[in-house]
Amino acid sequence: MDLMKELKGQGFPITESIPKIFSKVYEDNSGALEIATVFELRPRTKHLNTRFHHFRQYQERGEIEIIPIDTTMQVSDILTKPLELALFVRHRLAMMGW
Repeated sequence: MDLMKELKGQGFPITESIPKIFSKVYEDNSGALEIATVFELRPRTKHLNTRFHHFRQYQERGEIEIIPIDTTMQVSDILTKPLELALFVRHRLAMMGW
């Protein structure tokens, strides 16, 4: 989103004055889903307010949609944790577009 604004500022011919970009965020962690959707201060998440304030603004403006997903369907798990062979193969095929 910022790249489009920067390109326009450098004189590149961008027809829209405000780029319309929409992102989907798939999340399987219920705690992360609650923090992202319920905007309230908690003692253990106070530091997150300053770090992820821009993320909440994008969500409030409708530029980011947070979608709950089952943990067995989270393709990014292949990059973050050890998986059973069946899940590994499924996620590898999904990443490769097969």
